[in-house]
Amino acid sequence: MTTRAKTARLVANIEYRDEASDILDEPGDAAVVVRGVPRSFMMKCPDGCGEMLAVNLDGRTDKAWRLDMRGGTPTLYPSVWKEAGCRSHFIVWRGYIVWCDRWDNLEPPYDPLLEDAVLRLLTNEYQNAAELAYAVDEIPWDVSRAARRLVKRGIAEEGRGKLLDSFRLSGARMTSER
Repeated sequence: MTTRAKTARLVANIEYRDEASDILDEPGDAAVVVRGVPRSFMMKCPDGCGEMLAVNLDGRTDKAWRLDMRGGTPTLYPSVWKEAGCRSHFIVWRGYIVWCDRWDNLEPPYDPLLEDAVLRLLTNEYQNAAELAYAVDEIPWDVSRAARRLVKRGIAEEGRGKLLDSFRLSGARMTSER
C-alpha cells in the first residue's frame, strides 16, 4: 500500500501536459503547464494510486482553479475532488496536502494578524472566503481558517448549505455595534 503524500512538490513549469509523465515520479509531484499564462496544474495523484491529475487553471475554458505560488509553494483553490478512480478529496495549501477526510494532518503556519484583517471586512451580509481573500490579497484557505477562528470566538458566524465557507459578523456583534 502506498502512503498518501503530505506535501505537493512543484518540480517544473512545462509547455505541454504530456511532458508531466516524464518528470513527475512520486505522489504529490507537480508541474504547471504554461503557454503565455498558466493553463494546467499537473500532479501525480497524492493518494498514491499512480494517476496523473490535470487541474484546469485557465478560466477562459471551463471551471478553473486558482493557483497561488506565494512563498514558492503551490496553493490551489478550491479543493480537488476526484470523482472516479481512487476518489480522493484534498486541498493543496501552501505546499501541504490536507486530506478532506482527515483534517488531523499538518496545516501551514498560522498568521493571527489575518483575523484582524478578516474582521475588518465582515458585515451583516455573508461573504464567501474566496471573495474576502481577494479583498485582502490572501489565500482563501488562510482566510477561511481565520474566519472560522472568529466563529469559535463568537465574533462571526458561518453560513450553512450553499453558504458554507461564507462568513458574517455574529448577530450579537451586530446588535452591540448599533
